[in-house]
Amino acid sequence: MKKQRTTHKKTRILLIVIGILASLILALVLGGNLYIDSLLNRTIRSKKLSNEDALVSHEVLDQVKNHRIINIALFGSDNARKAQWNNYEMERSDAIKIISLDFDSKKIKITSLQRDTLIYIPESYNDYDKLNHAHWRGGPELAVKTLNYNFDLDITQYVGLSFEAIETLVDLVDGIDITLPDGLLATQVMDLGATRNGNVFHLKGKQALGYCRLRKLDDDFHRMDRQNEVIFKILEKLSKKNLIELMDIVNEMLPYVETNLTNNEIKNYVSSLLNFDLKNINQFQIPSKGMDSIEKVIEYNGFSPIYMMENYEDLAKELHWNIYEDEDYQPSSTIVQLEQNIQNQFGGS
Repeated sequence: MKKQRTTHKKTRILLIVIGILASLILALVLGGNLYIDSLLNRTIRSKKLSNEDALVSHEVLDQVKNHRIINIALFGSDNARKAQWNNYEMERSDAIKIISLDFDSKKIKITSLQRDTLIYIPESYNDYDKLNHAHWRGGPELAVKTLNYNFDLDITQYVGLSFEAIETLVDLVDGIDITLPDGLLATQVMDLGATRNGNVFHLKGKQALGYCRLRKLDDDFHRMDRQNEVIFKILEKLSKKNLIELMDIVNEMLPYVETNLTNNEIKNYVSSLLNFDLKNINQFQIPSKGMDSIEKVIEYNGFSPIYMMENYEDLAKELHWNIYEDEDYQPSSTIVQLEQNIQNQFGGS
């Protein structure tokens, strides 16, 4: 009897200990979630977009439905201050990128789009313009619609960063190092105030932002390469930070961000990325042939240069090959009509 009572007592003690441990674990999880939510709530939030809101074509959805890929638009804006995200008087999106999360191959792909490309901005603007003006004409929502309408994309989610954010982030990681050969670019980087050790140039935030925006010595395609280089250098520095340092950086950076992603979506994406191959991020440019893809340079509504591309159907095909590895993609009727309309209005000598 005594032995049985002792056994029952040990069992009760074990159950109490397990209960206490479970409660502690639950409290840590809930507390962690509350803390993360409190951080994420510092971002500026805008409304969710349905496929219909974002002008995602049913023809496009039918062709991509077998892929587990999420496309998120990334806009780098000229907004000078964080508070300007609260106004709808947005600036031009100086950088336009598509972040593609491929949940089948566990890959991340970054596609950079030429900002001066002649496109059609749909409702409520309804006119031709250069691509980066869509953000200026109607903020990130109109910019998302424009990407979907002109390139057969299925984007409903986006993240916006002011360029002040890049400057701040580079300073938070103690600057970045880039390697350049002697020449005009190296001279211009030194003129920005960078320090030099051989062919390695150390850039603080202000210099890194200036480096991203250099364009007079070459063209916007090289500029997109420099933007990507800075992004990857920042990621390289972040990968060496410990968890506490990263949380401090996140806390500083989130007020610079506007997004329509929910907290749960952000947390789910971040947890999924732990299984991705983060050392091999694929990069693409649209158009892939750079300046050779341009049929003519035009002026429209007082703006120049605007690049009319040789073939808009090919741009959609290129994008779908890059993102979905789909060799047989057929552009939607919207793209076919867009091609005809652009040729009719701007083609010829």
